[in-house]
Amino acid sequence: MKSAKAKITFSILLILGLFVVGYFVNIMLRSNDDYASEADKDEKRIEVSKYPGVDLVTEITEKKNYNMAIHYPKFKSDKLNTEMEGYASSVKEDFLAIVEESKEYIKDRAAVLSLAMEIHPVVENVYSIVFSEESYVVGANAQQKAKVYIVDAKKSDFIQKTKILKDTKRNREQLYALINKKFKESKEYSPLLLEDGLKIWAADPNNKLNGMYFTDKAAVFQFDKYEVTAGAAGMPKISIPLDEMQNLLTDEWKEKLQIENDKKDEKDDSKNNTKDKDKPQEDKPVKDDASPKGGKRVALTFDDGPHPKNTLKILDLLEKYDAKATFFMLGNRVDFYPEIVKEVADQGHELGNHTWNHKDLTTLSKAEGIKEVERTNQAIKSAAGRESTAFRPPYGAVNKQVQSAISSPTVFWTIDTLDWKSHNPAAILNIVQENVRDGSIILMHDIHATTSEAVESILKYLKKEGYEFVSVSEL
Repeated sequence: MKSAKAKITFSILLILGLFVVGYFVNIMLRSNDDYASEADKDEKRIEVSKYPGVDLVTEITEKKNYNMAIHYPKFKSDKLNTEMEGYASSVKEDFLAIVEESKEYIKDRAAVLSLAMEIHPVVENVYSIVFSEESYVVGANAQQKAKVYIVDAKKSDFIQKTKILKDTKRNREQLYALINKKFKESKEYSPLLLEDGLKIWAADPNNKLNGMYFTDKAAVFQFDKYEVTAGAAGMPKISIPLDEMQNLLTDEWKEKLQIENDKKDEKDDSKNNTKDKDKPQEDKPVKDDASPKGGKRVALTFDDGPHPKNTLKILDLLEKYDAKATFFMLGNRVDFYPEIVKEVADQGHELGNHTWNHKDLTTLSKAEGIKEVERTNQAIKSAAGRESTAFRPPYGAVNKQVQSAISSPTVFWTIDTLDWKSHNPAAILNIVQENVRDGSIILMHDIHATTSEAVESILKYLKKEGYEFVSVSEL
């Protein structure tokens, strides 16, 4: 009898023991999953921008077979965010599906996806969000698409184009005439215009004017590649000043846009007066009193910024160790954080151009590549008061066409810290320690918090080893 009870008790204890073990194993597995999830999320960063109520989400992924650079806005509204996140996810999923289908053909060149975003204030709390999707997997041509949203951040809603533009047959005819005129006036687009395609676009009753958006000064029409022009035009944009669009606007928006324009003109006049006074200071070149010391020298370079927190932290560390560096910046981020660019310049660091949207320039036409670089140059000069003096192509992808189109020196690297991959300050430092020598150019990315954590240990180590920190141009 006692033996039977003992067996039952043992069985119950065994079951309870297995349950407890299973419970803790499950907790551990969930913890591991959470850790993996956190590691994945580390590729996804949310940063405060200069636009009220709008943050910037950035995902940059670099794999053996593909590279992705994805940007989209984050609002305070769940409704707006659901749409933005859903759109970005659908673009990413479609791209990865094509990569999977084509993986046996992807050999010499990794597939590339760039989902870039521009934001244009229209009136208070109203923004045009303009996405440019560009991908290359295999074949001869990159795929290019555009998508536009007009959002009211305060009301947490999307604004339909027909609320702004009166969509009638007569207005469509006038719109065609305006756009056609602008195309023909453009030296860049005129030879590439497919006029019949534009007529079809304007007359199509199913055309919801999806590529149309507004700034505070103009209506802009963004077309997909091949839609109304030959492929060499890429995704053409035609801008029509609002005063030429007055008759096509609804009464509500005619009033809103005109009032805002009047105020904007006053502000712009005030800014121009201030700018004229400050112009001699802005144009004054930065004096470099440093002289070669004849010792070992190394160039620290930072790509993909600026970042509102990490870049400032790195600047503080560089100042602490009396170090100069080169920052290769993306134009679309310069637009979001001009004050950070100004700080980089004011502290005497070299300004580098890393294109506007982090696109693989070897997949673009020469005209598109030039536009990526020149637009970034203009943004850097506007923010910093001086131009960039070096250029680094995204992914290090360059060919003769790219080289012939870029006037600034093209700068690569000799040490890739793989900071984007490891997110481990100790691992980043170890790569530097094992590979550094006189004249090394070290590649890092100031968009990663873990990189900013690694910088001090790198500076400390290299200074102890007798290295002087200079810009790439000084090398």
